Amino acid sequence: MHGIIFLAFEDFLGSRLGSDSWPQALEQAGLANVEFSPEQFYPDQSAFSLFSVGASMLGLSRDAMLNQFGHHLAPGLVEMGRSTGIIHENWKTMDILEHLNTDILPSFSNPQSDSQAPDIRTYRLKHGEVAVAYVSKRKLCSLLKGILQGMREIFHEPVAFKEPVCMLNHAPLCRLSVYLDDPLMQRYVDIHREFEIIHSRIEEVKLFSQFKGIPFSGRGLVLRYSHEEVLIQTQPQQLVAMREHGLVYMAVPHLPVGLKASVKKVDMPQGSAQLTSFTLTDGVVGQRCFKRVVPDTVIPVRLFFEEKRFNGSVYNLSGGGVAVVLKPGQTIDEMMLFVPVRLEFRVPVKWVKVGDTIELGPHDVNLEGNVLDVLHHGSGQLVRIIFSPLSEYNLRLMDHYFQSRQEIVISELEKILNH
Repeated sequence: MHGIIFLAFEDFLGSRLGSDSWPQALEQAGLANVEFSPEQFYPDQSAFSLFSVGASMLGLSRDAMLNQFGHHLAPGLVEMGRSTGIIHENWKTMDILEHLNTDILPSFSNPQSDSQAPDIRTYRLKHGEVAVAYVSKRKLCSLLKGILQGMREIFHEPVAFKEPVCMLNHAPLCRLSVYLDDPLMQRYVDIHREFEIIHSRIEEVKLFSQFKGIPFSGRGLVLRYSHEEVLIQTQPQQLVAMREHGLVYMAVPHLPVGLKASVKKVDMPQGSAQLTSFTLTDGVVGQRCFKRVVPDTVIPVRLFFEEKRFNGSVYNLSGGGVAVVLKPGQTIDEMMLFVPVRLEFRVPVKWVKVGDTIELGPHDVNLEGNVLDVLHHGSGQLVRIIFSPLSEYNLRLMDHYFQSRQEIVISELEKILNH
C-alpha cells in the first residue's frame, strides 16, 4: 500500500487522539520505530494492523473508523492531485470518479510489486451520476465511501450514493450509484462536454421528432457546439418535422439515456438545425417496439375497471398500448392501478386486409390491458395503458392505421418541402 496512506492515517489519529497516539499505534501494531515515506510502498498487512489498532483506540468498528478516515483523507488527496496535475482544477466529484481508473489510480500503482492496485471501475451515466464497481481483496469500501463524503464537502455538492450490493455483505463486489441529489442537476446536460465527445469521434446522433402526430426519425451530424447550443445537419424531412414540432429527442452513442432539446432555428438551404435548452430524458429513446400515432380526429374510448366505467378520448395509440384523456370530473385512484382494464373504441381506418379479403372500416375493438401510470393532463388525467398481447388481426389493424396516417402526413410534409 502507498506510503501516503500511512502518513495520512498518522495525521488522522493525531487530529483525534493527540500526537502521542501514533507511536502507541505503531507499537500495538508491531511496527515500532517504522518510518513511512510518501515515495515508498508497504505491505498491506501493515496497514490492516494499524487500521485495527486505530479503530480500537477510537472505540469504533473497523468500517466506521475507515469511513471517518476516508472523510479526513479526501482534502489531501484532492490537493495532491491538483498540485501534480493529475486532477484538473475544474474537476469536481463526478469528473474525478469518471477519470479515476484511467488517469488517477495508475499514478499511485507500484510497478515493482506483485500487489494489485484497487480495481475501481467507473462509468459516467450522465452529468450528475456515475456508476462505480469496486473489486478488491482488501475490502476497503468503507474508506472509499468516506472519501466520497469528504469530496461532497470540498466541492459543496449534494453528493449521495446508493449501494445495492457490498462485499461486506458477502457479495463478490461493491456496486455504488453515486449521484448529485438535486433534481435540476439530474436533468442537467453539459452540452460542450457531451457534444465534444460526439464531434471528436465523428459520430452521428439519432433524432426523433413528430409531425402532425406521426413520428419521424433520422440521423444527424454535429457541425458546431458551444456551452449553450448545438448545430446539427440532417435530412430535409427531419428538419421540417423538427421545425413544426419545436422539439427533438436524441440518442447519442456514449450516453445510456436520451437527450431532449428545443429547436431554436432551422436553415433549410443549409440543411441544419440550431438546438438549445438541453435536458436529459427519463430513459433511453428510439427503442419503442411499436409505432405510435396521435389521431387527427377524436376517438372516444370507454374504460371498464371491474364494475366502474370511465369515458375519454385517445391521446395516442400503438400496438403496445394507448394513452387516454379522461373526461373532466372523472378520476382514477391509486388502487385502480392494480386492476385489469377493458377498453372499447373504434379504429378509424377505411379498410384493412385480412388474408385474401379486404374488410371495410371503421373497426370496433374490445381490448384488455393494465394501467401503466396516471398523469396530470390540464385539469384532468391522462391514463397510460399497456395492452395484453393483441391478436394478429388487431396488430394488423393498428399497423394499418399508422400506415394510413403516415401516408397522409408524409404527403403534407412533401408539399411543404416543395413549396
